[in-house]
Amino acid sequence: MKALDSVVRVFVLALGLGLRWLREELTALHVSIRLTDGCFEELLHDADRAVVRAGTHSEQSYVERLRKELALRASFVQRWTGSDEKLAARDEESLQTLVRIARKYALPRRWKLSDPVVVEYRRRRPSYLQWTNDIESEVVPQS
Repeated sequence: MKALDSVVRVFVLALGLGLRWLREELTALHVSIRLTDGCFEELLHDADRAVVRAGTHSEQSYVERLRKELALRASFVQRWTGSDEKLAARDEESLQTLVRIARKYALPRRWKLSDPVVVEYRRRRPSYLQWTNDIESEVVPQS
């Protein structure tokens, strides 16, 4: 990472610009689930770590790469909260980290309900006989 990128990184994280950009991305994707501040912070720090791990790119600045990573995190949150597809099947390290964050902060998932199926159930004896067998004779007054 270049020296200028390091200075920009400090200011972006200190001024909360990354959090604002992440919120804007989620709003643009129409994610209506409320996220906690801790979840936002962890998603931002994960995106920051991904940018730092990627190293220096002469054609892209730190801000451009961070915004790209934040957009990926926002699209993950949209996929996580908007569908019930299995995302953890892949072995990508970043995806596993995002799944861990989503589970840690209990982000809700949509449930796909199966179609109702009719099942025939035959009773061995009528149900009205069951409750009469359970009554003790001493409890019921004898006339």
